[in-house]
Amino acid sequence: QSFKASDEEADRIWNDPNCERTANATEGIDWDVTRYQLLQIPFPESMAVIGPVVTRLENPFELDNAAMHCPFGVISVFFFFIKYLIETPQPHLGLARVYLSQLDAFSSGIHPHLLDRSDWLVKDSRINALRRAVLNRISNNRSEDVKRPQIYVYSKEVPQIRELSQGASFCGKGQWGMEVHIHEWLLASPYLTHDPDEADFFFVPAYSICMFEGGFFPMDTLDVKYTEMVRTLPYFKRHRGRDHIFTFGSGLSASVFRSWRSEIPESIQLSPETWLFNDVVDMKEPCFNTWRDIAVPGYLHRHEILSLSQAAKPLAERSRLAVFLGRIDSSRGPHPSQGGPDVRAAIRRLKEKDQIFVAQNLSFPEMHAVMGSAKFCFVPKGKSAWSLRFFEASFANCVPVVLSDFWELPFESIIDLPSFVIKWPMEMVGDTLMEYLESISDSTLQQYMDMGKVWRCWYVYPPLLHEIASKSPDELHELCPELERENAFEAIMRLLAAKMRRSWTMTRYFGPQNFEDMIRRVREVDAKETE
Repeated sequence: QSFKASDEEADRIWNDPNCERTANATEGIDWDVTRYQLLQIPFPESMAVIGPVVTRLENPFELDNAAMHCPFGVISVFFFFIKYLIETPQPHLGLARVYLSQLDAFSSGIHPHLLDRSDWLVKDSRINALRRAVLNRISNNRSEDVKRPQIYVYSKEVPQIRELSQGASFCGKGQWGMEVHIHEWLLASPYLTHDPDEADFFFVPAYSICMFEGGFFPMDTLDVKYTEMVRTLPYFKRHRGRDHIFTFGSGLSASVFRSWRSEIPESIQLSPETWLFNDVVDMKEPCFNTWRDIAVPGYLHRHEILSLSQAAKPLAERSRLAVFLGRIDSSRGPHPSQGGPDVRAAIRRLKEKDQIFVAQNLSFPEMHAVMGSAKFCFVPKGKSAWSLRFFEASFANCVPVVLSDFWELPFESIIDLPSFVIKWPMEMVGDTLMEYLESISDSTLQQYMDMGKVWRCWYVYPPLLHEIASKSPDELHELCPELERENAFEAIMRLLAAKMRRSWTMTRYFGPQNFEDMIRRVREVDAKETE
């Protein structure tokens, strides 16, 4: 789901990060001079340089040219402009969010380590700090009352948190991006508390799968860093970690943290995966526990949601009965330790009989057009039980046919899933399934499509710092009119409220008469002896 740079763009990013090739350019911005000026002139005096460059970048052609020739320069100029907007005596928070959204669009496509090795003043750590500053101002501007559950979000308490939550722009993209967006939404939400004694839960920021798949740390190092982090979290031992929340955004789930069963066995996991991941061949028990954890949706970008909904045709114009977009090879078969039906092989047999349309490696517009012209969209188990196709189908208004027996669908206690989803046994995928789908009347199918529109917006993570609409009305809010209160973040909070399970007696002591004085005196003596 990420943007792939052209060979020329990749060459500039790797071999000319300081944009020296733009020196004495006859067209576009001379970024070599701009970088030199930013290095020589302190902020905010450098706004005399930054302001005219930002004005030029308001021209879409100028911005496209600058993005191709010097993305690091664009990121740096936008960074200081946003910093100015929020630090000026009369802050412009709305405009700052729009420009931060543009900065995010550029920085998200570049690995933070590449940015850090360039000779610009802006590094990944400074971009993360700027994001936190904007979120803090959003939080301060909220007029809502404090809500429960109250969440304390760790930040500087232990060094591993900074290491495991680096690269927010880079890690916030793609289907695993919810790890970043849940973290940042909490920082700006009315559920946030800065007082650990008032907290119902403690959120531990760590972008687990991005740290691994993004090449930040190998798996062994990741396990060490997670272990060191957990053992030094100051409030973890209060309730044996029961009130601590971790995000694991991929099919690997908590397996990214190999020692999780010994280090955080009672902590709450937010994950889309509720079953086993094929690549972890020795796994026999899932990381997910229904009573402890919360199944969350994968991350769909705002532009994907809008594209899917725009491609959705009325029922009368849907020419295909059923489609599946994805791989049907053996790697997506049953888990090695479990066996069972090979649902994708069954789909392959249906394809060979021309009973279903199957494709892969389509562009986003092509994929959305196919889903938007089908009545039913198959969502089979693959390497993992969960699939982003479920959420894509919902916004294409294509009735999802879930073929994954052990996937516990997100928010099942909030959403009326049987009103718009069909879940069919994996072992029965074949002619009988197709006959059943063909037998469903158009009136029933239309009801399912209508109910899908009622419930699907609970699976949206409303953007705070990226893909910000600069014009009103916002198309996403037109698609989801109740988005402020019916979204994935609010669903998670509602489910967390039901999990408030701190023991009243575990960390409290009580007795008659002078009990408290006795305890206090003993602790004072112990404290003096350890000094």
